[in-house]
Amino acid sequence: MIGKRVLIGASAGPGVEGLHVVEKLRLGNCVLCDLPNDFEQGMAMARFCRERRIVLFLSELTSRGTKDLWRPAKQQLPREQCLTKEQINAILAEAGDFYGGRMTIGEAGGVLYWPKHYLFRDTGYQALPQCERMLDARKAYLDYLGDFIAYERESISDGPLMNVESGLVFKYHAEAGIDVLCHESHPGDPHRMQAAIRGAARAYDRPWGTHIAIGWYGGVTVDELWLRRWKTSLYHSYLTGAEFIYPESGHLALTEHQTRKRYEPLSEQMVRSRRILREAYQFSLVHSRPAGGPKVRLGIVSGYGDGAPGLWNPYAWGQFHDEKWLAGPPEQGWELVDDLHCKAEWNTYTVQGEHDWSGNPPYGQYDIVPVEADVETLKQYGCLVFVGWNTMTDEIYEKLRAFVASGGRLLMYLPQLRSDDDRGAAPTLYRDGDFSDLFGLKITGQQSTDVRGVKFLEQSSLAEYRLPVADVQCDPRFQGNFTPAQVELTTGRVLIGYDVLFAADAEQIAQQPVLVENRLGEGVAMLVTTYEYPADEAMLGLTRELLRVVSAGEQGQVRLLGSDRVRYALYDMPDEGEVLYLLNTDPDCAALIRVWLDGQLSDEITVPAAEMIVAYRFDDILLAASDKCLEVQDFHGDAQQVTVSLFSVRDQALTVHNLGEQVKTITINGSSVTVSPETSAEVMLQRREQDGNPGYAEDFLEELPLDVEINPRTPY
Repeated sequence: MIGKRVLIGASAGPGVEGLHVVEKLRLGNCVLCDLPNDFEQGMAMARFCRERRIVLFLSELTSRGTKDLWRPAKQQLPREQCLTKEQINAILAEAGDFYGGRMTIGEAGGVLYWPKHYLFRDTGYQALPQCERMLDARKAYLDYLGDFIAYERESISDGPLMNVESGLVFKYHAEAGIDVLCHESHPGDPHRMQAAIRGAARAYDRPWGTHIAIGWYGGVTVDELWLRRWKTSLYHSYLTGAEFIYPESGHLALTEHQTRKRYEPLSEQMVRSRRILREAYQFSLVHSRPAGGPKVRLGIVSGYGDGAPGLWNPYAWGQFHDEKWLAGPPEQGWELVDDLHCKAEWNTYTVQGEHDWSGNPPYGQYDIVPVEADVETLKQYGCLVFVGWNTMTDEIYEKLRAFVASGGRLLMYLPQLRSDDDRGAAPTLYRDGDFSDLFGLKITGQQSTDVRGVKFLEQSSLAEYRLPVADVQCDPRFQGNFTPAQVELTTGRVLIGYDVLFAADAEQIAQQPVLVENRLGEGVAMLVTTYEYPADEAMLGLTRELLRVVSAGEQGQVRLLGSDRVRYALYDMPDEGEVLYLLNTDPDCAALIRVWLDGQLSDEITVPAAEMIVAYRFDDILLAASDKCLEVQDFHGDAQQVTVSLFSVRDQALTVHNLGEQVKTITINGSSVTVSPETSAEVMLQRREQDGNPGYAEDFLEELPLDVEINPRTPY
């Protein structure tokens, strides 16, 4: 086993009977359950999970936005009529190592992202107190969360306490005291939110997983596309690093949103939905994913005081009393990160080189990194980019300096160096604009706002960051109505300047900076020296170009060429080697991709529609499986040969790609093939079981008959 088994499971119906259904239908090794207000029943459920080695997660016990018990029974009961804290703790102890956590503050991010009228009702979460400044609103939100969390921990049960959340607020939930982070997938963009929860989990050292709301938010009709979307959701959660994955609903029964048609548990649609879940569960039993999460080089920084909800509500920090809180460029910057998964159009003249690396960020993933993270966490990333709000402090500034000095690359915009937190006022620059020791410049004033364009004067000192430098005798590019700063250079170097005419003088443009680069220690800091945020309409064209340049420049030793509908992630194996997960999110068409390794390209690899495949990299050998249900038992090799032992649920074809410069012999389970450089060959792998692993049962995917009726009432 090369890593950990990812938990894949299901929301269960009521009581021990609901757990029996999950077990008999082979729906997974973790469950989300309601806890009954009955000590013996609760103990029986916990004992059942411990004895069957099923990890138990519990739903919320209090109604949202209140301290009223008992939500699972849809009742408001006096505390003395509910299980005591001691009784609940005893139930949790009965589950032992197979207790995963209890949900609290469910969807508390809703006070930021729900439609505002949801928050002015008599029940549920209420709007936050009115605030005038960003950091006051940040404190108000943390205090609001902290009050509920303290009550849950002091009056209801011990931890671990778990959230379930759809917005960009995971870092605040971790700071407020949540022990286990959980993303409710599908209300928001899963790429952005998985990046946010993973970045927060790394910064605060929290376990995390995905609660897939496929029933509520997966589609208005239960059709073929719904089923493929459900399947893709599971594997996207897997490759992005979730440690536990389960559906909220949509696997036992479902009412279609468009027609209100009811699909009962034994309907064809629900049987197929459960088979998709069972396939993912089988994969998780057979295949172990390396620990540590996917490799990530690019961090998109969530700044200090950032109150962007990330979906739905067009306000910052859930503040509705003043128009200054309406979402503006600081919040709209988060939409720019979607470009990281989009291929550049064929006519994008700024794309240069032998290959186009747009369509996926470096190693296929980016993290949304809390600026509150310690400097050692920041140093895990190759590059940090700010796209939204940030209030600069001494602590943050020094962390960024340490990050750059240690070899990091940093891209910021001038407003993100403000020291004030009043979004309705012009920014007050930190240290009066003296950024000599980070960006190699001082801001001495502000010029008028006018329509200008930019010209690219010089290349970055980072050879991989290829700017579209051209003769300055050209049309100004990326024109917009922006406000340059007056800049005094110290050690910085102007890469981009502004201009308004075709005819130009390079020396004059260098006196009109827009992007300044400064070397500090082993790293590089870049600053856009205008008073607009990255997503300001005037800056959108330039920002998109800089994001593309950064993403291409940060690409690593392993890269992907092909459709931007293919998502991928790379994991380091324990000793040597890597695992590559390739997911085709296109529901209809197979995708052809090629893997680039140190300048060498594999032959084309087919990723079927709505399917994930697994590939292993051993030095300069790439081994691509046609069936993902396999596991490495052992491998070793040298410059001439590689020997690999594999388990596989089914007979399958493996394609061996030699991306090196020497002929190599690859032996797989005793069968050998010799592969010349820059070519590939196919090896047939026979079914080979791993002793004692239930995932190899030949009838594993079949739905076994039940001797009880399925109660489809899941917690949510």
